[in-house]
Amino acid sequence: MDTLDTLALVGEVLSWVGLGIGLPLLLLAMLIRAVEGPWRSIEIAIVERDGSVFARWFAGGDFHERPLRRDEFATPEEGWAAGVVSANDPARARVGDPPHLRRVVMTLGIVFAGVGVIGLIGSLLPLFL
Repeated sequence: MDTLDTLALVGEVLSWVGLGIGLPLLLLAMLIRAVEGPWRSIEIAIVERDGSVFARWFAGGDFHERPLRRDEFATPEEGWAAGVVSANDPARARVGDPPHLRRVVMTLGIVFAGVGVIGLIGSLLPLFL
């Protein structure tokens, strides 16, 4: 078995693994985006009332309010905080950054698909040499 045959075999394995994992991950990332929609930056007012901390924001032509969760970033005193709101549902807002699941799935999908494409090119290279 010479070098070109080894390159073709390794390239074929990489293309099957890379494209087999990368393309479904890219489809999953597109599905997550379709379900949750894009996130838009807003300012959220942090207020304290009756010993509880609440977030208030204006989006979609209406005012919204909800208590802050323990895992969310909250300023110790009342004030303004940066946040994001879902374009599909203005009642869904987060204090801080949007969730990172879609970004992680998209990055993994791009890396695996890229390895698969490079493997596919490597497996086809002996045909032209």
